Amino acid sequence: MKKALLLIDVQEDFLGNLGNLDYIVRLSQQYLDQNANEYDLIITTTWKYEDNEGKDTLLISHPKAKRVEKRTYSAFNEEVKKLLEEHQIELVHLGGMDAEMAVMATMYSLLDNGYKVQILEPLLASYHARNWEATTIMKHVLGEENVLRVGGDRVWV
Repeated sequence: MKKALLLIDVQEDFLGNLGNLDYIVRLSQQYLDQNANEYDLIITTTWKYEDNEGKDTLLISHPKAKRVEKRTYSAFNEEVKKLLEEHQIELVHLGGMDAEMAVMATMYSLLDNGYKVQILEPLLASYHARNWEATTIMKHVLGEENVLRVGGDRVWV
């Protein structure tokens, strides 16, 4: 089964005034560096809006990663859809910023389009300290076996 990693909106402008979320950058980059070869496709997204137009605020990178701009909560836009189809992806691992909105919206979009989805729980960040609520919903929707405890490290905040 061909597998993709989709890391959503790990970008500078979402970290500043939203609490101590910097850990997600280190954990996401570490996971990318250590596990990139396990994936047939890696996509990193950045949410573009009026205040960050023309700026590069993405904080993670990998030579294998395809960068995609998005303008909605869900990262499942036409460009992502095309990449998944071109690489014949069946399974998508998700992580990134805004677990309760962007990650969850992407999860539902992927499910609605026939993809198997697994969440990398340690690679989730939430603006409103709602990771546990988002993760609980994801477990109910996907089944506990599809919310994976991989990709993390100890975090000191």
